[in-house]
Amino acid sequence: MVGEEALLSSGSSYLKTMEELVRFYPEFVGHCFKAAKAEGTVTLAVGLPFSYWQDQNKPGGAVPALAKALSGALVTDVAIFPQGLGGLRDYLDNVEERPDGNVLGIDIGFNTIIFTLFSPQKRQIIYGKTLNKRGVHQMATSYLLPRIKDLAPSGTFTPVEIAFLIEKGYLQYGFERHDVRKEINDAGVAYIEHILRDVQGELQAHVGMHADFDRVLLFGGGAALLKDGFPAKNIEVIVMPVPEFANARGFRSLAGGM
Repeated sequence: MVGEEALLSSGSSYLKTMEELVRFYPEFVGHCFKAAKAEGTVTLAVGLPFSYWQDQNKPGGAVPALAKALSGALVTDVAIFPQGLGGLRDYLDNVEERPDGNVLGIDIGFNTIIFTLFSPQKRQIIYGKTLNKRGVHQMATSYLLPRIKDLAPSGTFTPVEIAFLIEKGYLQYGFERHDVRKEINDAGVAYIEHILRDVQGELQAHVGMHADFDRVLLFGGGAALLKDGFPAKNIEVIVMPVPEFANARGFRSLAGGM
């Protein structure tokens, strides 16, 4: 099962290892083919976490094995990129001049956050990592719920309820509807500030002097929460247009240049 069906079914759980992800990737791709009603031959572009991609992108590794597993009658070419690189590429495709300084991309998912430090001048990833048990779910439970606790009698939300609440922007009990869009945006801003501090700590620990960056790109489904943008800071923070599709747009661009 893919998506909300898995969350609603008893006994279901998330994939927990890279090996499981690679094993079930063909199932996800098949689901996407049906949803997109893909016809004819296509070039397929998918992503893997940077550290795993870096370690397994070699003869006999998981990257070429996955490319082979995803090839088929309708798939003429398979491109496997580091997850998060797509959002950076999408940004660079739409600026007139390539930035001089490093760019930090943060892909905010439901229960993961992927950050990627990229050098546009060298055209290479400096460092990247996936933060597990982070993302929209943590933002909602730790930052949003305390702001709306008076409106949430149960005090908790299921994952599906959280997704529905954030998408709709309101809580409804019977005939009463409460607009919580401001609380969602405020929680999102506070959470991103928290994540930026964590990411800066990770970068300092692993990259040291090369950990500087001039701007931050926010994309992924979680970035869509920041409908009012992100408050101006010393470093420019950009919420990508239609952020939930930024990574896919960038992958399409990267695959087109194969």
